[in-house]
Parts: sequence; C-alpha cells; structure tokens
Amino acid sequence: MILTLFRKECSQTAKSLIYWLYVACLVLFFFSQMGSMQILPPPVEGQEDYSNYGFRTDITEKEIMEAGAGSLVWAYYYDDYVTYPVGYAKHISLNNKEKSEIEDIIYRLTGLKADEIEADIADFFEANAIQTTQYEVKVKDGLTYEEFLKEMDRVAEILGPGSDYTEERLRENVRIPVDYEGAVKNYRDLTEKDGLTGGYARLFCDYMGVVLGILPVFVTAVRMLRDRRSRMQELIYSRSASSFRVMGSRYAALICMHMLPVLLLSLFPAAECIRAGIQGADLGYLAWLKYDLGWLLPTVMAVVAVGMFCTELTETALAVLVQGAWWFMSVMMGAEGMKGGSYGWNLIPRHNTELNYTGFAEEFSQLAVNRLAYVALSLCLAALTIFIYERKRKGYLRRGRKVSGDHKSPVEA
Repeated sequence: MILTLFRKECSQTAKSLIYWLYVACLVLFFFSQMGSMQILPPPVEGQEDYSNYGFRTDITEKEIMEAGAGSLVWAYYYDDYVTYPVGYAKHISLNNKEKSEIEDIIYRLTGLKADEIEADIADFFEANAIQTTQYEVKVKDGLTYEEFLKEMDRVAEILGPGSDYTEERLRENVRIPVDYEGAVKNYRDLTEKDGLTGGYARLFCDYMGVVLGILPVFVTAVRMLRDRRSRMQELIYSRSASSFRVMGSRYAALICMHMLPVLLLSLFPAAECIRAGIQGADLGYLAWLKYDLGWLLPTVMAVVAVGMFCTELTETALAVLVQGAWWFMSVMMGAEGMKGGSYGWNLIPRHNTELNYTGFAEEFSQLAVNRLAYVALSLCLAALTIFIYERKRKGYLRRGRKVSGDHKSPVEA
C-alpha cells in the first residue's frame, strides 16, 4: 500500500509545472556557478601568486593592524565606505565632520596626512601586484593592538552596523596568500586526504545548499494545496489508508523527487575530478553520494517538512513566508563561515572553497551533530503534520474553523 502511494505521489509531483521550474532553477544555478569549474593544478615553485591554494591562518596582530589600516586608508581616499548591515552592501556617505574624524584616526594610526595617501598607495603597488595583493599601511611605532582596536571601534561607530572594522571582521579580512610550502600542503590535503572529489563535493554542497534552503518549499506548498483546490479532501479523508501512510508517502516522495536532480548534477564535478587525471590523487569515487546524502539531504528534509507542516496547519501558502525568513537568516549567518570550518547550527552550512580540509576535519563532529539535529527536527515536523492531518480526518481542525478549537464535525454533533 505505502509503495503504491509513494509511486503515485512521485507521479503527481513529476506532473507539476512548479516542480520542473524547480529543476530548471537548479540546473541554471549549477551551471552559472560551477559549470566552468576547473580542477586546481599542482602548485609550481616560483609562480607569481599562490592565492588559489588558500590563505594563511596564522595571522599576527601586526598584520591585522596593517591590513585594517590599509582598508581604512583606501576607503578614505576613494570616499567609498561599505557596510553589510543585513548581508547586502550599503554605501555610506559621511559628512564633513565625520570625514575629518576619519582623517584624524588615520593620522593617529599611521602618521599619514591626507595629502600623503596617494603617494603611499602608488609606492605600495609599484612593489606589489594590485590584482593579488591586499593594500597595507605600516602603523606608527609603539602603537599597541588595544589602541588600534579602540580607534577602529570609533570607525565602526561612525559607519554603523555591518562595517569591516570590528575586531572579528578585521581578522577575517586579512587575506595573505600561502607561500609555496603552504600551497603544497593544502594541495596534498586536497588530493590525498580529501581524495580530490571530496573538496569539490563540499564546494558543490555549498552552492546547492543555498538554493535548496528555499526552493523545495514552493513545490511542497503547491502539492499540499492541490487537493484543496480540486476539492479532494473529503475523498482522501474517507480512504482506508492510514494518515501515516498518506502523509508519510507524500513526505518521502517529495524528498526523493527533490534530491533526484541534485544527485544527477553532483555527478558533473565528480566526473571533472576523475577526468583531470591528477597524479597522486586518491580519488574518492563515491564522495558525491556521501556529501549529497550527509550534507544536502537534511536541508531538503527540513524545508519540505516546514512546507508540509505550515500548509497542512493553515491551508495557506504561509510556509513560503516562514521558510523565506528562515532562509534569509541562514544565508546571512552563513556569510561569516564561507571559508569552511565554522558550521554551527545553520540550516545551510557554508564551505565556499575546495580547500580547507583541515577546517572541515576539525569541525566535522559539529557538522555531523548539525545535520542529525535537522533530520530529527524534520521528522518531528512530519509527525506533527500527520497528527494534524489525522485530526482533520476525524472532523477536527477542519477548513473554516479555528485551528485552536477542538470542534466536532456536523455528523458527530
């Protein structure tokens, strides 16, 4: 019985236009973000730049101060201050008093006067490539890290929320490429410890997780509302199949139909890794499957469960608004962990690089707990959906009545 219901639910989903729009969005997003993916070649000693092989993590306070001061001087010179109060860029216009205060802060930090900045920038990039080098300014001798942070706190106060001048953001924004030895180490982690395919499977999950955190709710809400639009509730309620079988098969079918195109798309980066023929790479041929099921499946389960629960509870498209808000907050929180190794409890874990195997390995236990927690949450929401559905079959919580009330049907009355 349940297999028959499962097949019917898969068939109904496949006949839906919104489902094929979902598939089209996945395909377009994948090929726009990863379609031209190039497998990282081995580093060559003496090459001009190693930024493709990662950035140093052993950052000193001096380097934070020089990079932070450079960022502030650059923004002042071009009069271009950018903050990210809700994750999106906001350009800040300062008045003359605020500009003068920024100028004074720059002088206290670096000793540079306004008319000396242009020459300092020109001298810096005469000795460094502008495409690959972050502009830095030497700070005054004797300036302590605490004094530097105090000045930067004032800059952050002037610019408002979401500036790059808090201590955490100043540290994150220092991007010093690794040297040859560091590049070799990171590349060996990618090819030997990560089996090459593991790194690109994580990158695939990073990109696809963003769209899978929102798109499935549209398909789910439409599927749940279809019976109401076609006035099929009474017929379905009268069937002999249990509520667990009806809703359970629908939940399983929606998950499978959402994951099917994801599984197929993940074969592309895996094939590219295999085709690259990197010597010494210990290829993980099934990495794509492990990451799809371990990383992306819990996200899909959660989004579908939210869609079913909210739609069955309210018989409206409220699920889209609820999931949209959750998705937005998840994307904003995930922006701080783009480099990987900082997964927390986010619905959409981020790891926007094929490198940083060390960060992944060190935080794997947290990621595993995160994913298992969302599986558990999904199953709880699915169970609540079944409970609500069962109550409606018995005449309670029915359409046109208050959800909070425990009313009997006219027949029972």
